[in-house]
Amino acid sequence: MKREKDFDNGMIQGGAILTFTFLLVALIPFVGPFVLILTPLPILYYSSRLGRLRGLTVLAVSFLAAYVILDLVAHRAYLSVLLMIGFTGVLLSEVLKRNFSVEKTLLFASLALFCCGAGFVLYHSFRSGIAPWRMVETYVARMIEENIKLYAQMNISDEQVQMIRENAPQLTLFFTGIFPALGLSGIVLTVWVNLLAGRRLFQRSGAAFPDFGDLAAWKAPERLVWIVIIAGGMLFVPMEGITLVGMNLLIVSGLIYLFQGLAIAAFFFRQKQVPKMFRLLFYGLILVQQYMIIVLIAFGLFDMWVDFRKRIKGIKDNIHNP
Repeated sequence: MKREKDFDNGMIQGGAILTFTFLLVALIPFVGPFVLILTPLPILYYSSRLGRLRGLTVLAVSFLAAYVILDLVAHRAYLSVLLMIGFTGVLLSEVLKRNFSVEKTLLFASLALFCCGAGFVLYHSFRSGIAPWRMVETYVARMIEENIKLYAQMNISDEQVQMIRENAPQLTLFFTGIFPALGLSGIVLTVWVNLLAGRRLFQRSGAAFPDFGDLAAWKAPERLVWIVIIAGGMLFVPMEGITLVGMNLLIVSGLIYLFQGLAIAAFFFRQKQVPKMFRLLFYGLILVQQYMIIVLIAFGLFDMWVDFRKRIKGIKDNIHNP
């Protein structure tokens, strides 16, 4: 009886939290984008905690409630986004139940979401009669135009804004060409962040979560460096299609080495017992200073030859054992 009551309370609590999350993303534009990447987390949590059937029931009721409220305020633009959020949370819950390794969990979940997103684009392309790449190009052009308007409102000189506006067509073609890699990278980052946050949430609540081992010791496969070399060579081939493929491969490979660079940083923080405040400051700098990402990718790439973690550990051992 107590177990059923706990489940009922969990369903009510979960429904309220999921509905609030959906509305937060849809109705508050300045908060929504920052919350968006973590919105699958409560769906993942309650799907795992309540079970498949109850979790799906809570999700369906929450989505319906959000749909009704958004319909009343004539705000339907985010409904497709909310559907993707719901699917992401349920998918992560199902993948975690298989107790895969962290690599397989990230790979399967990311590819499933990428295929779902591609299917979504193809579906709308079929309905509208517009070629998929034209839809992507239109979306990219709109995003660039919105950024130009945002830059015009910020403390950016008129000359720089005008330069961006004049080069908008070239920028649109460039970002359309690398859109597959950008989309896949965004999905992988979303899955990764939710897995990290989910592990912490599940541990605090006492719920079961797969053992991914020591993530600070994670390394990318050594053979990946050959893909980087081949992709880099493709950039020098005087054929646009091959160049775009090389750029997409480099972006995805760079993301993998970014994870290795972050693992090295986490290992360093742990070995040196760096306070959490300084760790958060470091991760915050990564978000606002793009060159930090390049530095971490470089650390991840050259770790195959240098083995930074072994050197960090060796330095510590030398300190304690002179």
